[in-house]
Amino acid sequence: MRKSLILTFVMLLFADTANADDWTVQSINLKAKPQSLTLKKNRKKLSSVRILTEHGERLRIRPCGNQFCVEPVRRPARRRRLPARAIPDSIIARGKNNIRSAFLGDATQRYNHGVLGDNIEAGALYVFDLRKKQYKLTLGPDSVFEDLHARLADVDKDGADEIIVVRSYLTKGASLAVVELGKIGLSIAAETPAIGRPFRWLNPAGVADFDGDGWPEIALVVTPHIGGTLQLWRYRGKKLERILSLNGVSNHVKGSRILDMTAIADFYGDKIKDLAIPDASRSNIRVLSFAGGQAKERALISLPGHLVTEILWVRTKDKKKWVLVGGLDNGHLVIMAPPASPDARRE
Repeated sequence: MRKSLILTFVMLLFADTANADDWTVQSINLKAKPQSLTLKKNRKKLSSVRILTEHGERLRIRPCGNQFCVEPVRRPARRRRLPARAIPDSIIARGKNNIRSAFLGDATQRYNHGVLGDNIEAGALYVFDLRKKQYKLTLGPDSVFEDLHARLADVDKDGADEIIVVRSYLTKGASLAVVELGKIGLSIAAETPAIGRPFRWLNPAGVADFDGDGWPEIALVVTPHIGGTLQLWRYRGKKLERILSLNGVSNHVKGSRILDMTAIADFYGDKIKDLAIPDASRSNIRVLSFAGGQAKERALISLPGHLVTEILWVRTKDKKKWVLVGGLDNGHLVIMAPPASPDARRE
């Protein structure tokens, strides 16, 4: 073992869980607060995870016997190029159905909230179809897109992607909007009721068939900073219907650019997607099942700190084993392994 390549040794911790489905948690001391986790070339492999620390150092994970350690990445990260109209630190969504790409643009400061780290929000949504034709949806002066990226998903199973984005009103707070690209361009097909007060926000948590009925649901967290409530919404017939609510979660740190603090996968092999999401304190990960339309906490994973980065679901060198990875406020990285399940479908 070349000690010059190893930044730290690891300590194995065992998580408290809600039942016998024990997850194990390995904690690695990075000696610096992690700022973000990304995947090299979007590969869902543990070796592709890249960790950016508060000091600007980039790290990667590698095996150390039966455990893991981290080492510096020598090559500099590629700088992401954004379109001229895009808002700062935004992310371009890529699609393969009817939409090629989408991004939020036309920066505005008419909504002085700052929940995402500054007072700049988006006044418009830009979309390019598969022929690279541009479409634009511009909001009026009463609202903004209080988000960093548009999410593409076919939420009504018609073969075309819808665009899911957070719309915030200056006087009544955030709502979730579903935007469609039709023959006449972009239009807001449906949106959830606004929270009802200014400076109240929500954060999408993902799209999947969570209850096993064959139709996708949209998961979101209302007010993740002040008693977050998880909601599942179904989109059919140009309407959004709320089908479930659950208190006691959070998927965002106020002022942070990190929006993806959840992971969706079939963790237990029942062929239904589950959701891993922090609790309200972000010091535990709740592994939730919604099979049959009933919310059930399958596990509660205790963390030695508070989650501040994305949660990534990646496979180890042993392709049959998958783990969750997250970064904590105390400078630790945690690798969370689910209970062994030979029938589990890990993607």
